[in-house]
Amino acid sequence: MNKKSGFTLAEVLVTLMIIGVIAAMTIPSLMQSTSQQEYKAAFKKGISMLNQAITLNYALDGRDATDFTSTNFFHLMTQRLNVMSSKVKTQYDVYTADGMYFSPQSGAHAGLTPAACAIEAANPGGPSNVCAVVQVDVNGMKGPNKPSDSTTRVYDIFTVAVYPQKALPATYTQSQILYRK
Repeated sequence: MNKKSGFTLAEVLVTLMIIGVIAAMTIPSLMQSTSQQEYKAAFKKGISMLNQAITLNYALDGRDATDFTSTNFFHLMTQRLNVMSSKVKTQYDVYTADGMYFSPQSGAHAGLTPAACAIEAANPGGPSNVCAVVQVDVNGMKGPNKPSDSTTRVYDIFTVAVYPQKALPATYTQSQILYRK
C-alpha cells in the first residue's frame, strides 16, 4: 500500500488563517506610514510652491511679502500658482490644479500690515517678521482634514509662515516633520 505524504485540508486552512491574521495586523500600519510619507512630500511641495511664487513676484514685480495685504497676497497666489479655482472675494481660499488647498489660518488674516513684517536686522527670521500665516491642505478636500501637530502622527493640514522673501513651516513641530528623515 502506497502512503502519500501531504497536508490535510485542516492544516492548509490553519496556515492560511494565520497568514491572514498577520496580514490584517500589519497592513493598516503600512498604509498609515505610506500616507504620512505622502503628506510629508506634499508639504514640501506646498512650501516650494509658495517660495517660488514669492521669488517670482520679487523677480518680476520687485515686491516682496512686506508689500502684501490679505487681498493682494491671494491675488499673487492666483497669478503665480496653477490655480483651478479661488474664493478671493469672500474667503481668500485658493485651490491649485494639483489638489492643494491654501487658506488663511483660522482666526487670522492672510496678510499683515507691511510694518508688522519689516525685516529686523538683528533677527531676520524672527516671529515679528511674519507677513502671513497660511494653512496648506496638501490633499485638498479629501480627509482626514486635520492639522499636523505631532511628529509621530502626520495629517494633511500644515501651517506655513510667510516671511518677506521666503515661506517656512510655522511651528517647530512642523519643521521637524518637514526636515527629519
